Parts: sequence; structure tokens; C-alpha cells
Amino acid sequence: MQWLLDVTFGRVVRCFVAGVLAILPLAITVAVVTWVAGFVSQFLGPNAIAGRALVRLGLNFATNNTAAYAVGAALVVAIIFLVGALVQAGAKNLLQRLLDALLHRIPIIGSVYGTSKQLVGMVDKKGDENLKGMRAVFCFFGGTSGAGVLALLVSPERFHINGRDYQIVIVPTAPVPVGGGLLFIPADMVQPADVSVEGLMSMYVSMGVTAPQFLPQTEHAQERGAGDTP
Repeated sequence: MQWLLDVTFGRVVRCFVAGVLAILPLAITVAVVTWVAGFVSQFLGPNAIAGRALVRLGLNFATNNTAAYAVGAALVVAIIFLVGALVQAGAKNLLQRLLDALLHRIPIIGSVYGTSKQLVGMVDKKGDENLKGMRAVFCFFGGTSGAGVLALLVSPERFHINGRDYQIVIVPTAPVPVGGGLLFIPADMVQPADVSVEGLMSMYVSMGVTAPQFLPQTEHAQERGAGDTP
């Protein structure tokens, strides 16, 4: 009788775990989307600074705060589309020169604007040359036999600091790889990794679970993955 109960309990547990693993990808996706929505709401929600500005803009056309927020947001979206239409019509260079002439003259703001412009240019079609320099690398601490960190090499450029060449890498955070640490690593400690940037992101999002899909395994690990028991 006890044996039967143990078997039944084991099957129930395995069934429950299988259900959890099946639903887990959806749950993680919902959690990430919810986190992003909450992050955006902190800056654009009705109670945020930008949100209150939209409400004030919309109050010229509506008396209710909710309606004013919606009208203000609609006006901002319309302005963005108008600017996009001008850019598509060939006015991009003119708009760019006007913004550069206005913002580059303002201390501090000019520096922030210049950096932002460079980052946006990297994701523009003309920024392909900058993106080509980005690749996944391993940073080894304590020699090639020491601990390795999978990171994103920002560019192939080297910087001479204190008599030694360094390269800039970004070490993402798991499971949200959009953040992380910007590190200067000695160039001789940076080794190319046979992993795509998408693979690197996948490993950090999954907290290493998808690593076997992108990195070679030892024969012993492959045999155990095929169903052998230790």
C-alpha cells in the first residue's frame, strides 16, 4: 500500500513539474513585459513628470484629466509622425543641423546630446559599421585556465592605460541583459567567443540554461544529457 502511494505521489509531482516547465516560458515573458510596462509607466504615466506635462498640454482641449492625458499623448504622437514624415521627405539633414546648432552650444546638455546621438546612430541603418565591432567574447581572469566571463565587446579599439592595452566590454546582468557593467579589460585577457550576440543574450536571459545550445559540451556531459545516470 505504501509503495502504491509513493508511486502515485511521484507521478503527481512529475506531472506538476512538467506543467510548471511548460508554462514557465510564458510566465517569464509576461513578467518581463510587465516589468517593461511598469518601467515606462514611471516616466510616462499620468503621475510621472512627463505624464503631468501631457496632461497640461491636453487641458487646452479637454477638462477631464484622463481625457487631457489621452489628448496630450495623441498630440505628441502626431508631432512625432510629422517629424518622421519630414525626415522621410528628405529634411533629415536640415533638422539635424538645426538641433546640433542649438544643443551643442549648451554646456553639459550638449555633451549628453552628442552621446545620445552617437548611440542612436548605432541602431540606425548607417550605424552598421559600429555594430560590426560588437561581438561576444570571453574575459579570463587568472589566465586562460581561470574563471571566464561571457561579455560583449563594444568595439575592437584598444586604449593604452598605465602602460597596458585595454578593451571595453559590457558584462550583462541576468536575467535582464539590457543592464550590466562597463569594464576596461586588459586586451590579452579578452578572447573571441564562438557565440552570436543573440546567443549571448539568450544565455543571460535563461541564466545559463540555454548554454548547451551555443557552447560545445564535454563528451561526459553529452552522454548524461542523452539520458544516462551518473
